[in-house]
Amino acid sequence: SAVVIQAAYKGMKARQHLREKHKAAIIIQSTYRMYRQYCFYQKLQWATKIIQEKYRANKKKQKALQHNELKETCVQASFQDMNIQKQIQEQHQAAIIIQKHCKAFKIRKHYLHLRATVVSIQRRYRKLTAARTQAVICIQSYYRGFKVRRDIQNMHRAAT
Repeated sequence: SAVVIQAAYKGMKARQHLREKHKAAIIIQSTYRMYRQYCFYQKLQWATKIIQEKYRANKKKQKALQHNELKETCVQASFQDMNIQKQIQEQHQAAIIIQKHCKAFKIRKHYLHLRATVVSIQRRYRKLTAARTQAVICIQSYYRGFKVRRDIQNMHRAAT
């Protein structure tokens, strides 16, 4: 009887310890994946900024060359520069919106991937736990039946 109780207690503790290990592993894995995605995002953001700067500088240089070729008056040049600045600001705002949507998409995709992974792990773990629980219940019922039959035999022997 004491051995059975001890075995059940040790089994319970082992399952608790295993659950804690699984939780810790999930947290470590998700944190690492998040860090890796963040590093990738920073590199992507840096590359985007460089491309934007080069594009804007090239665009501005082209506008300046056109300006010099046409030899427009000062008023026209000022107006054109103002339009260029306005276009650059609009393009900058558009780039910010695109970056925001791209980042949100990647984060959402990453979240869904992590969620699917966690659900898959949880299903496997629950399936494993259910099988073990059924095995424990089966063993307990066989043991209890054996114990009752033995007690009945002892009672019959004592009665005769």
